[in-house]
Amino acid sequence: MHDDLYQKARELLRRNPEMGKKKLGDLLGVKTPTSRRLIERYRGETTGHNTGHPVYERVRELKDKQPDWGAVKVAQALSITLDHAKLHLARWIGAQSFSGSSEQSPTTGAAPEPNPPSGPELQDTVRDGTRDLAYRGTKVHSLEDLLVYAQVDARIWEVEKYIVNRWEVGTKVGTEILTAPLYQFKVWLRRKVIEQNAKELMQGLLDQFKKEAPVRPAIPKRNTGAGMLEVSIMDLHYGKYAWREECGRQYDLEICCELFWTALEDLLEKSASFKPGKILFVAGNDFFNTDVLGRTTTSGTPQDQAATVWRQSFVEGKALLVKAIDRMRELAPVDVVFVNGNHDTQSVFFIGETVSAWFRNTPGVTIDNSPTTRKYVHFGQNLIGYSHGHLERHPMLPLLMANERPHAWAQSRHREWHLGHFHVKKHKMFVPADDQQGVLVRIVPSLCPADAWHASMGYGGKLAAEAYYWDPQDGCVATFTHSPV
Repeated sequence: MHDDLYQKARELLRRNPEMGKKKLGDLLGVKTPTSRRLIERYRGETTGHNTGHPVYERVRELKDKQPDWGAVKVAQALSITLDHAKLHLARWIGAQSFSGSSEQSPTTGAAPEPNPPSGPELQDTVRDGTRDLAYRGTKVHSLEDLLVYAQVDARIWEVEKYIVNRWEVGTKVGTEILTAPLYQFKVWLRRKVIEQNAKELMQGLLDQFKKEAPVRPAIPKRNTGAGMLEVSIMDLHYGKYAWREECGRQYDLEICCELFWTALEDLLEKSASFKPGKILFVAGNDFFNTDVLGRTTTSGTPQDQAATVWRQSFVEGKALLVKAIDRMRELAPVDVVFVNGNHDTQSVFFIGETVSAWFRNTPGVTIDNSPTTRKYVHFGQNLIGYSHGHLERHPMLPLLMANERPHAWAQSRHREWHLGHFHVKKHKMFVPADDQQGVLVRIVPSLCPADAWHASMGYGGKLAAEAYYWDPQDGCVATFTHSPV
């Protein structure tokens, strides 16, 4: 968070301490998440660490032990979202300047915060199927703000009823009486039955797949080379809809499947002369366009979705992946690595478990659907990392690879990261100070065109899918590209 931007926000909040995040964002020309962090930093500077929020106390304890940790490491260590980690860290940064006397003098015009109630501001009680929130304080002014403050997952919980009370509390400063609003909320939540039913249905399907998984004979080993062919068809966004008149290119379920299958066959044909000894298929990475029943991404962003229900997308998406793995299995043994995206974090894990169950009795097919965000493949002198790319700072990826796979790092000469998310082809070399080999970070392109929002913002690039041939000793010696017409 730039200091000059914060200084501007600080002056605005001094004049009007009750200014909301939307108005502050409009005045500064920033988005709401940034304005929320600016407000939280100002509150930390003027009121210190005393928030009454249990997660913030955990962040504070962690920063005391690891002062150099940023938002990514804090989010991973505490199992919270990156946005919440940034918000709590903004409060922590502001609190470093707190001297015990807030800026509530008559010259600043800031309304003093009333004496906090005894005990924590937020009480959060979770029972079997229900959850009760009780809040009293000055930081939360609406039901929506309270749900964010309490980190309520809207995919799991819904509001059954709530009560809001508001008072004006005065404090005498010199000869003036300054007031500030005090809010009290009581909210009753209940677990979404349809969400629970969906999970139970998914588990039932998975158990059935494991029982009914077909037993297939092994395919006789062909005269193949020693290398590995990596097929990376990323960011397919199965189920997405784009209208040609609005977006410049049409995209729906039928076109999506056609683009995927044409790209796979083209890449296999172009690489056929290398006769790979094994094929690595990188699946996931926003394979689905939405993740919840409301046709939104995992974080709740609405999407332009084709006229299909989530059950159809899941069943047909599974069939497409099974067909693709069977096709590659005709050429060589197949290792499948599932990488979750920001659109389909939950759905990709479910589809990975389903595909794993489907091929559990099939020789020559292995599935990696481990719950980690980042996956690694160690092949000969090669170490390849996979992540969707929307969470980590890219310059930190070489260090993450060295820390998370120290033995494979020591045994490799060629190291790369392959990321999705950005739908364009890019690469950049990072050279650690003690390692002259360096780590190449590739942004793998996508076959998926822009939807209405991305088209209106001018985002877009050349559609493509790629495959890479890895020699056990010499690294990536060939790249194959498919570009749809």
